[in-house]
Amino acid sequence: MNTFVLKLFFSGLMAFIPSQNGNEVTVVLLNVAHDYALSDSTTLDHHTPLLLARAGSCSGDCPTRDADVAQYVFADQSEATALDSLEAAVSGGGAWMLSGSDLSLQKGSESAADLPALVLRNDARGSEIIPTSATEREDISWISSLHTLCPTCTLDTDVLGSTPPAIVAARFHIRNGKLFTYSVARIGSNVTPAHFERLDGTGTVSSYSQAVASWVGAELQITGDDVQIVEDKFDSSTGRSMTLTPDGDGKVEVAVLNLPPFVPPSSPNMTSGTGKHFEIYYDLTTNAPSQSARLVPKTGAASGAPSYDTVDWSTIHPSTTLWSDLLNALRLNIGRTVYEQALCPPATWP
Repeated sequence: MNTFVLKLFFSGLMAFIPSQNGNEVTVVLLNVAHDYALSDSTTLDHHTPLLLARAGSCSGDCPTRDADVAQYVFADQSEATALDSLEAAVSGGGAWMLSGSDLSLQKGSESAADLPALVLRNDARGSEIIPTSATEREDISWISSLHTLCPTCTLDTDVLGSTPPAIVAARFHIRNGKLFTYSVARIGSNVTPAHFERLDGTGTVSSYSQAVASWVGAELQITGDDVQIVEDKFDSSTGRSMTLTPDGDGKVEVAVLNLPPFVPPSSPNMTSGTGKHFEIYYDLTTNAPSQSARLVPKTGAASGAPSYDTVDWSTIHPSTTLWSDLLNALRLNIGRTVYEQALCPPATWP
């Protein structure tokens, strides 16, 4: 029987919530109202949840020339060019805008082997506050921990319910494969931690200081001819599905994004500034602190944080291992993304 690799990439405004038994991680893509105000009175840019797939072939609902998606992902191009660029990027796959979507993976046929069980890469971290090797980089503990920043907060369980609150735009249920940190934020040429404090800089800086994930990956070794992505709807209306077969290199690639409007830089960029959008993650809890008291990531280690080795950022992100045809075609390959210009990491609970 045939085997192939499914690669999943996640980036943007989303929270990773593991189940208590560790058999599932629900990725919650947050809905950002156009007028969502931050504690500094600025508004948070609207984010658009997307799923983009590239494969050998696709059956089911497999649009490749969606004008809304094309003009969002390729905002700097004319409509005709953007449509061509999207079609090339999702060759053999499809592109969906997500709204009220519950997404999951299924094997392509009843006769195919079961998809591999979920494995959380949580055993690779060393003793430092940064990863010092590509292996250590994979540990999921680099995903910023909301519970560590707010230990008195309680997750709103409705976020995981059948009809989630309005803050949930979409969810992706990861029940299979290896989940790991794909990339940590690029703060300068060397691997550098972030620290967490209030947006206005007042109050106490958290002792929690570490490198933070900017992309999260999942990888499945599949025995069979294809794999299916299924969308159910929060309101029980009709969903969609796409069945993907591998390309000539034996792989399928899927990106799940929740990004603001962007035009990727033409060359590698370094992260700078403050992760303002992190304030909205606290809205996933039932007893969130006031906005002005919420801690957000800022570049650089906290004062008094442990010392750490000098490690070149590219050393722990080997380009051959992390190369993606899909991300490259979307101009989102590692080191060039919009989230290497601003510190906007995903979060995890707990």
